[in-house]
Amino acid sequence: RGFDPDEAARERTTENARWMLSLGGGEELEVLLEGIKKPSETTVYMGVNIATVPLRGGLEMLAAALEIADGLVGIKVSLVGHYLVLSASLGAAGITVEDLDYHYKLIEAQEGWFREALADELGWESLEPIS
Repeated sequence: RGFDPDEAARERTTENARWMLSLGGGEELEVLLEGIKKPSETTVYMGVNIATVPLRGGLEMLAAALEIADGLVGIKVSLVGHYLVLSASLGAAGITVEDLDYHYKLIEAQEGWFREALADELGWESLEPIS
């Protein structure tokens, strides 16, 4: 997709490496490699923040997100800090660029649907973009 890994790098330790890839519109894809020292156990995580969970109404948002998550295919929704995140996790052993692209496309293809379904379930006009 044309990203420079050196420019996108955010942190690197002996165990983990993390990149933040700009997708436009203020949106970023986080790519994280965990367990680098043990290649057979290395995991690739990639995720996109979907919404900020508010303090007021947070319980309703989380309950709605979990109900809607049942319709996701090949990806999951998680609460990371105060964000709802759509993500994919996979083992790094034998992974190809095509595998990474496929999982990114799964996130990309379902992101709009998930946002709309969540806003609809909450009775909101739309979800506020994450800035």
